[in-house]
Amino acid sequence: MAKGHYLKILVLVLIFLSLACSQLLPKSSQTYPTGRIIYQSDQFGNLELFSIEIPSNRILRLTNNSANDFSPTYISATNQIGFISDQDNGWSLYTVDMLGNNISKILNEKNTAVDYPDWSPDGNFIVASVVENCKLPAINCVFDIYTINADGTNLKNLTKTSASEWVPTWSPDGQKIAFASDRDKDSEIYVMDKDSSSLEKLTDNTGYDGRPRWSPDGEKISFETDRDGGDWDIYVMNVDGSNLRPITANTTNEFSQSWSPDGNWFVYVSNIDGDNEIFVIDINGQNQFRLTNNTNDDVSPIWVP
Repeated sequence: MAKGHYLKILVLVLIFLSLACSQLLPKSSQTYPTGRIIYQSDQFGNLELFSIEIPSNRILRLTNNSANDFSPTYISATNQIGFISDQDNGWSLYTVDMLGNNISKILNEKNTAVDYPDWSPDGNFIVASVVENCKLPAINCVFDIYTINADGTNLKNLTKTSASEWVPTWSPDGQKIAFASDRDKDSEIYVMDKDSSSLEKLTDNTGYDGRPRWSPDGEKISFETDRDGGDWDIYVMNVDGSNLRPITANTTNEFSQSWSPDGNWFVYVSNIDGDNEIFVIDINGQNQFRLTNNTNDDVSPIWVP
């Protein structure tokens, strides 16, 4: 075959590969996102923690035991992952390094259940949903927002209500805590100072508003909501509750969002194909792409550098 013919075939192959790649990558004027996503999955029967790299999609299993490991959070001050596990007959608090090694138990309080932990930016404190003197899964356990020293001591109840209060998160400057509460009979987003003073209600509607997350610059808060009826979507608002706008808007459920470190993207969960998968979308609600694609339940993603 002539050399020129080989060159023509090579050019056609390169064009085909280029077109194929353009269908896989998001079309965006922004830089393609990078970093790692930590999430929980039941692909081995129980909940375990995994990480997936962007853009290589390389997956690493971080925990490997017969317990349920869930609610991961990134501890920026120590470059670790905090999480909840029932490996010791209850929901307790643990840390693990980024490779899944050196697991340590942080909280040793008996009959105290913990969920949705978040470490302060300086790494000295933890805020979490906590219920004392109640062994889950007892149905009358009601969570409050607590702060805890990083060594697991000095539990302090900040809310002390009969309502359920959950999914707290520190502001980037470590001075405020956003959380969700059903104290007005449906879930709304609140912000308080770190000592529980100066409580402010940010959302007010008859639907569900939950899982608040601060933007990296501290100027916005994202949350999940069913305020548009039926399905859940991801919204963003200013930190005073103004200028609400949807990031997702369709007939499937999108929830459990986490900001990228540069504030330009979200990682989140969607049930668009019938089970929960991890997706990424930009801050303008465009350039959506999928990270996981399987029959498992992949949820609770967090974005780390």
